[in-house]
Formats: sequence, C-alpha cells, structure tokens
Amino acid sequence: MPERVFEGVLPALVTPFRPDERIDFGAWQSVIDTQIAAGVHGIFACGSAGEFASFSTEERRVALRFCRQAAAGRVPVYGNVGSVTTRESIDLAQAAQSAGVDVIVVVTPYYLRPSQDELAEHFIEVCHSVNLPVVAYNFPPHGGVELDAGTLGRITSVCENLVGVKDSSASLEHALAYLDCAPSRKLAVFEANDHLILPALERGCAGTVTASANLCPKLFVDLYRAQREGRPEEAARLAPLAAEVGELHALHTFPSVIKEAMRMAGMPVGTCRKPILPIPEPARRQVAGLIERLRAQKYLPETSRFAAA
Repeated sequence: MPERVFEGVLPALVTPFRPDERIDFGAWQSVIDTQIAAGVHGIFACGSAGEFASFSTEERRVALRFCRQAAAGRVPVYGNVGSVTTRESIDLAQAAQSAGVDVIVVVTPYYLRPSQDELAEHFIEVCHSVNLPVVAYNFPPHGGVELDAGTLGRITSVCENLVGVKDSSASLEHALAYLDCAPSRKLAVFEANDHLILPALERGCAGTVTASANLCPKLFVDLYRAQREGRPEEAARLAPLAAEVGELHALHTFPSVIKEAMRMAGMPVGTCRKPILPIPEPARRQVAGLIERLRAQKYLPETSRFAAA
C-alpha cells in the first residue's frame, strides 16, 4: 500500500435534515466547508453522529459520494460502511471505493452481538473486498459488542489494509491495547471520547474522531496541535473545555444535543430523524451557557456559510 498518514482531528459529521427529514445537501456543504476551514485533518462521514442507522442503503451510497465531492480533495474522507450483514458492508465498501472515498470505516455489526470469531471473519471479508485503507469502528454502547484487541490483531495479520481503529468504548485502557495488537506494525488509534483525547494522544494514539467538533472544530484542532507541538500547558488548559463539550451529548438522545447546539450557535442543521425528539428546555439552557463561553473564547466558527446555504 502507498504510504499515507492517518492522524489528527476527524469531525464525526452530523447529517443535516430538512423538516421533511430529507438530507439537506446545501447545509451539509456548509458544515464540511466550516470544518475544513478550521484546520481539521479529515472528515468522518456516516457515523453514529451522522445518523447512518436511519438511512436507507441508497441514502448511504449517495451520502458517501456527496461527502467525497464536497471535500473536493482538500482533506481525506473517512466513510463508515458497516452494516448488520457482511454482504451489505461489502456492497457499501465497494460503492464507497467507486465514489472515491479515501478510507473505509467499518463499524461492528450492530444488534446481532456476534462472537469474536464472527467479527474477525466479517472484517477480513470486508478488508479483502476493497483496495483502500480500512479503519475498524468499535462502539459497544451502540453496537452491543466489543471488538477485542486480540481479535483486531488477528485481522491485521491477514489484512494489510487494516490501518487503524476508532474506539468509542470510553476505556483508555482498551484504546491503548489496540496500539500494539498488530504483530508487526503500529495501528492508528482514534479516541472518540472527548474527556480521553489528551491522555490518549499523550500515550501514542493518532488523533480523535469526535462529534463535538461539529460545534467548535478549532477547539479540538488547537488541542491536538498543542499536544503534538510540545505545549503541554496549553493542551492541559484546553482539554477540560473539550471534555465539557463532550458531556453535552448525555443531556438527550444522541446526536440531538450537538445539532441543537449548532443551531443555537448559528449553524442550523435541522433536527434528528424520528423517533428522536427535540431536546428538553433544561438541556437547552445548559447548552446555551456553554455556547456563550465558547463564543467568548472565539471557538465558534464563522456562520456566514450557513446564512448562504
């Protein structure tokens, strides 16, 4: 495989919807342009924050193709193609490859709770179906199953294109176990829990995939750069604020809070698809307070793109 760099801040993009729940592509272009302008190192499309589980198969194909076109080669596009079945995951992976997506992401099959042997076979078949780098996606709270480090190591031994993993387990120990699970190489581990970003980076992880960056991408880019450039005091100052943004997600059904926060900050992306309902008023007040602090510290993006969308 050609040498590539898999690191940095990757916003887990929300998917904007119109009132009738159709995808709002104009607003989505604005989201992507805003993230890239803030200096992110790639974009992560059709993940949990993007409500991929509410998409039809055709919508997933269209969404991945659109994100690739919207990024226009400015940053790499990581596209989640994971599904309940291996067959559909392969079909989506091949469609993503044809659409020009740069990196395939494969979330563990959800609902089924497959065994570790079944997970290994699933990932091996998907990896062998494409000629692109593949990143595994471990999200046990939503997927119902944990991808063990030993299992990931088995997969890498027969899949050279398995290059990394996004870990949403909320366990730093688990994320770090992925770093050295491959027999002859180091994997790129992306920490997804905002309160663990700094310790994960300090211990050798590659970066973060975070839904919170939709609201304040510069905060996460600044945190990443401070740690990488040897400015520990600055990184330590920013980490609690990043963690506080991450805590907002617990106020209501994911990813409704981040979408409401974006609206309140001048970046309307619509609500979530039902059955997710708007966030309650007490949560909205809590979000408003944090937005004011982010605004005061100049961590909210320029919103003119959204006014034009």
